[in-house]
Amino acid sequence: MAATVIISAALVGVVGLIIRSIYKDKKNGKSSCGGGCGGCSGSCHT
Repeated sequence: MAATVIISAALVGVVGLIIRSIYKDKKNGKSSCGGGCGGCSGSCHT
């Protein structure tokens, strides 16, 4: 039971850090495509 709680808390923390990173990148104008839309599959919106 304790192991499940610890693992769940760790996963929630990792997901939170990922979401924070994506939010900061978007706020700073960075694209998830890595720059231009040339390498994207048509779903790049900068």
